Amino acid sequence: MINPDVCSRCAARGRTCCTVLSGDEEFCFPISIPEMEAIRSAGQGGEDCFALAPNTAGFVKQLSLLMPEADIRGAFSKQGSHWRLATTEQGDCVFLSPAGCVLARSVRPAYCRLFPLWVFHGKLTWFTAGECLVNEECSSLAPMLAALGTDSASVRELFAEMCSKLGLESDPKVK
Repeated sequence: MINPDVCSRCAARGRTCCTVLSGDEEFCFPISIPEMEAIRSAGQGGEDCFALAPNTAGFVKQLSLLMPEADIRGAFSKQGSHWRLATTEQGDCVFLSPAGCVLARSVRPAYCRLFPLWVFHGKLTWFTAGECLVNEECSSLAPMLAALGTDSASVRELFAEMCSKLGLESDPKVK
């Protein structure tokens, strides 16, 4: 789906979407148990590659802003926790190398395969992250999709798969 060349070029430049600032780890996107199992089954991740994180108020609020139509509070209760990819002391994802992600594309978490693309209120859009090379090189959706080697139907399908694996069904109260 996504053109790996663009991600490799981005990683060679320095900070990427696979890096969090110190103190922002609570906002790392969650991964599902099936995604963790796929990484393990591929022999690409041990226990130290995943971090169990509490469902903080900030985390739940951030997800609610990103996915206003999903039942975030139902999937991520205040008393609970979720899994995310572990990060190094420098804030890099443990799977990030100078050449990009070391995980086979087929086992990367859906969020990682989606970024910077997103579906918001049913509309295909993208994050305007300053560290994203695709965001820097493309000024609209069509060239971004082309640069990433994907199409809107594939992005929507992957987004739906991600939501399903995380238990993020649409909230019936939100229309």
